[in-house]
Amino acid sequence: MSAGGRPPNRREAEVRRLLDTPHPAVPPDLAERAALRGRGLLRRRRVLRYALGAALLAAALAAAVLLA
Repeated sequence: MSAGGRPPNRREAEVRRLLDTPHPAVPPDLAERAALRGRGLLRRRRVLRYALGAALLAAALAAAVLLA
């Protein structure tokens, strides 16, 4: 019987069978690769944010000069 006092159903038995299998090996450098990838993503986002901000500032200055 399962924890709730009910008999185990087929889905629960399948999940338990999947969880009882050996877990796949994790590469030893996985955390380092993930950190490098994360830093790259953050760097690209930062560059994009600065570029869009500069373009917005340039557009605002151009509009102020043309409308003045």
